[in-house]
Amino acid sequence: RPMSIQQRYPMLDLDQCTELRGYYEIGGKGRTEFTIDKNSEDFETLCTLLYEQAYRRSLKDLLPRGTRTIRVLPEDFEWEVFFQFEDVAFPDGSHTSGRILRVDYWYGELDIHFYGDIVSCSTKQQEAWAKQVLDTIQ
Repeated sequence: RPMSIQQRYPMLDLDQCTELRGYYEIGGKGRTEFTIDKNSEDFETLCTLLYEQAYRRSLKDLLPRGTRTIRVLPEDFEWEVFFQFEDVAFPDGSHTSGRILRVDYWYGELDIHFYGDIVSCSTKQQEAWAKQVLDTIQ
């Protein structure tokens, strides 16, 4: 069943997220980096778009991962968002800080990376949703 990031990773409280970083690229014309501070209106918008979205795990997770290639058209895009967390407590009692959560959209493919685990997934109206994320980080 589809799950939000909060449901999948309950130890990741957004109150402990201090910033969002990443990049985007449109039409293969080079990456543009961004940083969004916690006190920014864009921070709240982007967190809502990414954290409240329901993600359905893909069957692609059953297959080994290899190299990906694509022919990029001018309207194609990709983005990657890193969440910077401070003092996250895990169920085993350990704590960590850093960029332990990453959501990336690579020309139609969506992955969530958390502490070494990669989940390939999809969302409802994925292309429109991914464009909303892109519009927020531009």
